[in-house]
Parts: sequence; structure tokens; C-alpha cells
Amino acid sequence: MLHPTHEQHFMKKVKPIQNGRRPSRQILQSLYAQMMMEYAVFEFNRERLLRKIDDSLDMHDEKAFKEWTGAYKELMSEYKDGKVLFEQGYKLELEFE
Repeated sequence: MLHPTHEQHFMKKVKPIQNGRRPSRQILQSLYAQMMMEYAVFEFNRERLLRKIDDSLDMHDEKAFKEWTGAYKELMSEYKDGKVLFEQGYKLELEFE
């Protein structure tokens, strides 16, 4: 799954909701996959919007610029406090910078 040092870091972020038991490998893999998907979706949308903003600036299209910067602000606002993933009694808090 992960390099041992990465797994230790990841394990520190996974918190039990009720019990203090270590999560199973299946739960860890599910949280890890969800985490990677959240980061990928965020990064894809952020990069797409930044390209749209750049394109609108290149074309001197003020209306498109306002539209894309508004969408970018919405995306950043949605992720500013991070996301929390849940899986079978465990949670993982994600940060987006």
C-alpha cells in the first residue's frame, strides 16, 4: 500500500470516531483512495479554472473573466476548511492549500 513512513503519517491523520482500535487495512485503503480522489478532483478543477481565467485575460474577455474568477472563488471557498471523510467508524480530515 504505502511506504512505511508514509503509512505512519497517514495513520496519524485517521481518527476513530468511537473506539480506539486500529483500522483494518481495508478501511485504510478505502480512506486513502477517497483522499486521493478528493485531492485529484480539487486539483483538476483548480487548474481548469485557472486556465479559463488565463484564457479570458488573454482574450480581454471581461465577462468570462468575472465568471471564471467567481467559479474559482466558489471552489476555494468550498475547500477552505478542508474535507472530512468517514469510513466505518473512522474519519480522516483533509486540508487543501
